[in-house]
Amino acid sequence: MIKSKNTGYFHAIGREPFWNLEIAENSIRFKEVNAENEINISHVEPVKVMDANIKMYISNSEEQEMKIIIEQKDCTDKMSDNKYFYQVKVELKKKNQTAITTFYGCGYYIADYRLYDNWVLEELKGKKVSKDNFANEVPLLEINASDKKIIGYAGCNRINGTLFQERELLRFTNIISTRMACDEANLEQEYLKCLQSSTRYEIKNNRLYLSTPSELLIVFKKID
Repeated sequence: MIKSKNTGYFHAIGREPFWNLEIAENSIRFKEVNAENEINISHVEPVKVMDANIKMYISNSEEQEMKIIIEQKDCTDKMSDNKYFYQVKVELKKKNQTAITTFYGCGYYIADYRLYDNWVLEELKGKKVSKDNFANEVPLLEINASDKKIIGYAGCNRINGTLFQERELLRFTNIISTRMACDEANLEQEYLKCLQSSTRYEIKNNRLYLSTPSELLIVFKKID
């Protein structure tokens, strides 16, 4: 599934009872299907657990309390046998009651549709690059966000790898390259190091910006 401006960045489903959850930038929507119980609240930023990929969304209103716990852990929908990468728990408690109703299910982050494209390297660590900086051509990167895969050309060698995305987080992992001998002046190794070091992204003006929390590392330009 592809993320668009009108859809959430995280979806989850559960069985027995049937329910679904959508977390968007401006709202959180939970629906218990058979009971026709639907909750629609404003988005809240999650609390992140140290040393584990666990996020908790906690919301308190005049009517009820809701806690959503998302943990990166393999999860299988027993009815469909579909496999997911996140386990989800939703806890609901009405303000006039003491009992907590708990729902369990599986979830997934929605791929950002804007990442789907071919990108050519334009800047590396704040400096413009050209063909002269590489053994053959300027690096190219093709991103397939739904399959979580990348392929490309690093300036001397061809590469492929996997993509990890959670909302604004973006990482390139398991990068494998061919082993062509490259000129020592070639910037391929610095490019690959920056690619694997980046953790955040932004897309604007047909450009993809990759950075760490403290530094802009790479600027790609979209190509047709």
